[in-house]
Amino acid sequence: MTHIFTPESGRFLRLYSRTAGLFLAMGAGVFSPGAHLLAPLIPYLVALMMFLASLDLSIGPDAFRGSVWSVLAANLAVAFLGYFLFLPFDRDLALVAFLTGVTPTAISAPVIIGFLDGRVEFVVASVLITNLFMALALPFILPLVVGTGGEISTAVALRSVLLVVCVPLGLSRGVLYLPGDVRRAIGRGKPLSFYVWLVALFLVTAKSSHFIRNELTVPAEKLFAIAAISFVICAVNFSVGALLGGRQYRREASQALGQKNNSLTIWLALTFINPVVALGPTCYVLYHNAYNSLQLFAFERRRRRQVPASHTTSSEEKKQ
Repeated sequence: MTHIFTPESGRFLRLYSRTAGLFLAMGAGVFSPGAHLLAPLIPYLVALMMFLASLDLSIGPDAFRGSVWSVLAANLAVAFLGYFLFLPFDRDLALVAFLTGVTPTAISAPVIIGFLDGRVEFVVASVLITNLFMALALPFILPLVVGTGGEISTAVALRSVLLVVCVPLGLSRGVLYLPGDVRRAIGRGKPLSFYVWLVALFLVTAKSSHFIRNELTVPAEKLFAIAAISFVICAVNFSVGALLGGRQYRREASQALGQKNNSLTIWLALTFINPVVALGPTCYVLYHNAYNSLQLFAFERRRRRQVPASHTTSSEEKKQ
């Protein structure tokens, strides 16, 4: 008897329910501009998500190989190329391209690469390298790219980013030294990281919606341009990552460069630039999750096609 609900089908239901949850959270934010009053909670939600999502990250020194560092270099290259490409036309679009491109690897990227039977250690190394580097570098880079029109203090930005990124990562490492029962109790909260992210995404979208409706008139053409720039950068990231990884780490490098920790750069845009620029990494959330859904669907399809063939071969061998 064929079972309808298998571990694979359960995994797919979880994946697509998460993708639907992202769309619902963003849609609710668009139609709830009054929720922008709760926007000061965003950095605390991002920090909590970073802490919960990084609880079980583990890595060995061998994972910090050359291809991982090339992911960091590509992170910076895509960001600056996009910035200088659009700067002569529109500074907001240039900042959209920069922040969308410079976003570090998502904390959840190792989970996706695990679903794809890839080398999780490679992506974990990328998570640590890109997030820590950007946390230290962006406070110094942002005042330069935002220009004289922005009011960014490097010291304030550095303190803010360290509190949102480095402190949660450090605390998650500290959990490893707690007694076993306490460590397991805290670890049970890891699945909540996604729901914390949904609340943060709702508030991000609500703040952007309020800003566009009440404080700025953004032409539809500009909104379309922001969405298009974000889409192109997403496609470039996954493609360039695959090239950087070569045959051995093609899938891992593609995921490391393509799947982004957008919560960080969305928060930076809202705090230090403006909500319009935050729309770039917000759109990216939809694109990289849609791509992950498609590649997981294709991967599971290929695997399911191989399983019946192997069963047929084994049954024929038994008959002989």
